[in-house]
Amino acid sequence: MITANRIVPLLVLGILLGLAAPHMLVRAKPAQPVVAAPVEEPVETSVEPAPVGLPRIHTGMSVRERKEVFFRYLLPMVQKENARLASVRRRLLYIQEHLHSGREPYPVDRQWLEQIRQKYAVDLENFHHPGFWTLLLERVDKLPEDLVLIQAANESAWGTSRFAREGNNLFGQWCFRPGCGMVPDGRPAGEIYEVASFPSPQASVAAYMHNLNRGRAYEELRRIRAALRSAGAPVTAGALAVGLGRYSQRGQDYIRELQSMLRTNRKVIAGIRQQLNRTKEAL
Repeated sequence: MITANRIVPLLVLGILLGLAAPHMLVRAKPAQPVVAAPVEEPVETSVEPAPVGLPRIHTGMSVRERKEVFFRYLLPMVQKENARLASVRRRLLYIQEHLHSGREPYPVDRQWLEQIRQKYAVDLENFHHPGFWTLLLERVDKLPEDLVLIQAANESAWGTSRFAREGNNLFGQWCFRPGCGMVPDGRPAGEIYEVASFPSPQASVAAYMHNLNRGRAYEELRRIRAALRSAGAPVTAGALAVGLGRYSQRGQDYIRELQSMLRTNRKVIAGIRQQLNRTKEAL
């Protein structure tokens, strides 16, 4: 939950929830607020209709059932965005290989490449420069599914936070244009940030993944991912979590909490992934 200078609890039908720290959007200044302690487990909530787009979680479910509902709902969205990123990356690699063979890109590829360069804030404009491709391919890449799921659970209190329920914001993302989202309680005078609203949870997932792939605060995460790729090693959620120290003002404590949640929920996520794969195979 986003707060001003001190901890602000989230009341969910009489239960105080601690939500994880806010983070910077692209081109945002560093966040100043101190935040409440993150939630490690799904919270108890009464049976009430969930807003459009979010799953129903209620007290009749066990902790494991509530986790499964959340992960089962969100995992296909993460897979969809990763598939889109993989498609973009394949096209980039095709154009890069085209250049390496001594051929110039087709006009349509050149135009598309410029759009991608701007979208991912690559300052180098000369696509013949090796640094252009190093930087761009570091930024256009997939993220481990487990990492996205765990950060969503942490930042949104398993989908029960006000910002998740009212604005489809699962990752505590900020925006800086008046009316772009929801004004958090206790925002300091003179500040203009809001907690971003999204038309759908899928849009929140896409914006979060783009933020990690482009934002200056997450250069370390991208370097770790690129190094693992270069070494032919698995790109794991635990390894990339090390690069998220600037996602929260809690720094290393935040990283340790994410890694703990990853270990605790690994089997649950693996089970959900297997179920979804079997469903796809049966279709």
